[in-house]
Amino acid sequence: MERFQSESLFSMLEAISKMNNREMTAEIFKIWLMVLSPYSFEEIRSAFNLFITSESRMPMPADIVRIIRGSGEDRALSALIKVENAVRRHGAYETVVFDDPGIHAAIAGLGGWIRLCGLTDTEMVWWRKDFRERYEHWSKIGHSENEYPIKLPGIHELGNMEAGYPPGPPVIVGDRDKCRQLFEGETRTDDRVTSLMQAAFRQGALKEIPR
Repeated sequence: MERFQSESLFSMLEAISKMNNREMTAEIFKIWLMVLSPYSFEEIRSAFNLFITSESRMPMPADIVRIIRGSGEDRALSALIKVENAVRRHGAYETVVFDDPGIHAAIAGLGGWIRLCGLTDTEMVWWRKDFRERYEHWSKIGHSENEYPIKLPGIHELGNMEAGYPPGPPVIVGDRDKCRQLFEGETRTDDRVTSLMQAAFRQGALKEIPR
């Protein structure tokens, strides 16, 4: 969160605190910042707006997080819609980075980005079901950063790898700051990306989807 956004958040919390005859101290604000740091300021502001129009008490950090995250089914459906929109917009050739590691984990577990983009309508019916189940499980359990790929390689990157060229920049899908935080992990050895690319080579992915 940028400094001006944290200042805006403090002003908002200070105003809400006064409405509820409370005081917003620096120590309390640090707790709010710690809890809300994974979310964008737009998500936080929307959650506060929803809370103050439906509740008449002082919000707790857990209340705002609950609104942002929604139910497990809601999050899985929202993630699926984001994925399908990206498939239609970018296709199998682009390497993509979503703003949600749970999406990366679910797609990787189901064969990767290239395989997804090549599925038929009939195959997609079952893929959607499997994706939502995997994503909900991820949301509930969570995993370490080494258990999901930092990017989902596309055909162009596979072709560059095969020819010995460096990969190009990935396509960003979703919140840019969250994508950047996820992709900055490229400096670590990403075995999940390597295994996805090796599997795509074994399956002849460069030949399966016509250029």
